[in-house]
Amino acid sequence: MTIPPRLRLGLLLKGLLLASLGLGFFTLAIAGLRADWSLPARLAFAIVFGALGLFPSSVCRLALLDAFLGRAVEVRGAVALDERQRRAGYSLRLPDGHFAEFLVRNPWAPLVPGASYSVIIGVHSRVIVAPPQRATETRSG
Repeated sequence: MTIPPRLRLGLLLKGLLLASLGLGFFTLAIAGLRADWSLPARLAFAIVFGALGLFPSSVCRLALLDAFLGRAVEVRGAVALDERQRRAGYSLRLPDGHFAEFLVRNPWAPLVPGASYSVIIGVHSRVIVAPPQRATETRSG
């Protein structure tokens, strides 16, 4: 399966945004090391902002891989999360324990919390790239 071009472009933009966030945090960490502060203050500042830069920098690679390679896979048995659980940004729990998310927001029909779905996700980013189908429905085409 392949990821539609529109979503590949979205994944590219998301990857670039995450890369710029990571770069921004690393720039702050380096600036903290060069600041005219005590050594413990410089190290603490650099460690905090360096650590903050690790997450977006590592996740950007997943979005960029899916943007460039464009491979997707269908996963059956994903369970929709409730609103409280969605606050972390994830929408579905996959059978392997990982989570799937929409690129930015859900452009399709709302998910029913606790319901089982079949979803097509990017192989690396686990971004949902086609409308989720309830387990009782069949996917056409």
